[in-house]
Amino acid sequence: SVTETKRTVFFLMVDHPVKGWTRVGNTYATKENANSWKTFVRNAWRGCPVKVSTFTARFVDGKLDERSREVLDKKYNLTSEGM
Repeated sequence: SVTETKRTVFFLMVDHPVKGWTRVGNTYATKENANSWKTFVRNAWRGCPVKVSTFTARFVDGKLDERSREVLDKKYNLTSEGM
């Protein structure tokens, strides 16, 4: 039988003037924890808009599924190593 699980993590995204929305920093386990870094990141990026992005990873039999892997790679510029 196939075991399917999900895990939600949060990322900080900065609206870069040239690249558009780009992930900065690590993953956060809670939205509150991610939000607590927004002011710091906004100041470090000289006032660029910052938002928290939610990502729900889907695991099938303990392995990240292909769609989740694609989203991590394309949207967040991450590999699945840390998941």
